[in-house]
Amino acid sequence: MSLVSVSEVAFQYTSGIPLFAGVTFSINPNDRIGVVGSNGAGKSTLLQLLCGRLTPTHGAIAIRRNLTISTAQQEVMDEADRTLFEFVFEARPTLASLRRQIHGLETNSLDPSSAIFYAHRVAEYEEIEGYAAEAATKRTLCSLGFRESELDIPLSRLSGGQRTRASIARALSSTADLLLLDEPTNHLDIYAREWLERELSSRNGACVIASHDRSLLRSFAKRILEVERGAVTVFEGGYDEYRSRRLLLLRQAWADYHAFQRRKTAAEEAAEGRSRLAARVVIAPAGERHGKDHFARKAAKVSRTARILRERQTHEPKVEKPWEEQPIGNLSFDRVPRSGDIPVMAINLTKSYGSRNLFSNVSFQLRRGERMAILGPNGVGKTTLLNILIGTNHPDSGEVRFGVNVRAEWFSQDAVRLNLDQSPLEICGSDTHARTLLGSLKVRPDCVNRPVRELSGGERTKVILASLLASTANLLLLDEPTNHLEIEAQEALEEALVAYPGTLIVVSHDRAFLDALGPELKLLHLDGIASVYTKHAGAGPIRP
Repeated sequence: MSLVSVSEVAFQYTSGIPLFAGVTFSINPNDRIGVVGSNGAGKSTLLQLLCGRLTPTHGAIAIRRNLTISTAQQEVMDEADRTLFEFVFEARPTLASLRRQIHGLETNSLDPSSAIFYAHRVAEYEEIEGYAAEAATKRTLCSLGFRESELDIPLSRLSGGQRTRASIARALSSTADLLLLDEPTNHLDIYAREWLERELSSRNGACVIASHDRSLLRSFAKRILEVERGAVTVFEGGYDEYRSRRLLLLRQAWADYHAFQRRKTAAEEAAEGRSRLAARVVIAPAGERHGKDHFARKAAKVSRTARILRERQTHEPKVEKPWEEQPIGNLSFDRVPRSGDIPVMAINLTKSYGSRNLFSNVSFQLRRGERMAILGPNGVGKTTLLNILIGTNHPDSGEVRFGVNVRAEWFSQDAVRLNLDQSPLEICGSDTHARTLLGSLKVRPDCVNRPVRELSGGERTKVILASLLASTANLLLLDEPTNHLEIEAQEALEEALVAYPGTLIVVSHDRAFLDALGPELKLLHLDGIASVYTKHAGAGPIRP
């Protein structure tokens, strides 16, 4: 029996056009479903419908009686003053309630009767594996990037990224029949992402995850829901099978469309030929003994054949032209000037904040055109190192040297560098090169002339990246450039960076993105204490 059945569902926000219609699919026990689609297509809305937080405009969603659903909801963090550990442990409400009783008794002086009650509660807690659950909660939080010293931090002191990870930890700690997660790998480092993949693959119960993380989708998904252009299509099989099947269906759709066009053209030509023949037949040849009525009847028969041919075309099912993106010209980086042989060199960089040492004695040099990725867990100083390289922060010791004719630009996760009143074309330039870059990064044609303040976060990210690639910079420093980009835009950025002739330094936890930058990608690993080393990426996984 299905856990959730979605039947002919449509949804439309009161202020907008319909997101999708005619959506029909089922979620079965132990399903592993990945939800994919471009930014704004409706992936998050679909998850909100599945958990009952939104109501369909049309159709019905049937949920099995007594089904428990777990989602990563950050807003529940503000309901009470709790610690990080308590918030996550409350995913097990029975254990959490008993744990609070025990802690309450521990803080009071116990008389003999209370001591007996306390002993019974502790025995009960141990019997239902409360202490094992506490250990599992700690492992989950630490696997998602928290340090043990942070587990007793009040929720009010958590950053936005920490709250996201805490809400994911709480959802994973529940024993719900159905788990719904929206972009769970945002704010996770490579190690946490790999742990999450293993956790999801071994989890009992059904999981539905909306994600742009191709590595997660490849390892996790057994079915794919594609939300695109007002429709939701179900593909059986994993992510790579989905991509192959999708390409095959597109080729078949074009073949059907071209065949329909050929039949239509042939029928029109045949009908037109019959019409021309009828016009000739109606005129009696000179000296012909038959009257004009005879030739008029012959012409009428030929005209009727032409009419039948045209009517057949109106009755044949019409084959719509498949959707296709506007063609994009070849990318050119002719305006990027040549730098010196060694564009950038770091010599013994060290940085601390108070008593906390981020990194020590970081040294490297890059040759012109080389690519380097800075890797490491969250909080080890990757972005700080980028800031030092670009000059917006200063090391405690060591220095950064730039070569001859180096022009550096950098990308960060905030959009403060954008003038929100300007359009993408005003920011990037209105020439063909800028338009090609914006199109390559999947900025929609209807967005290029709108003020940036009206664009989504993902669209703003694309505009910043396009402006950097359209500039004359020959050294780019990029901090998590694929965050908030849909898969097609990620792949377009990869293609652009592979063609980019300058030098590249990138911070990223996106394994598919790093793999796409090529086997000669240099890796700089920060371990959060002092040791740093580099190596070339091989065919294996990207890790120290």
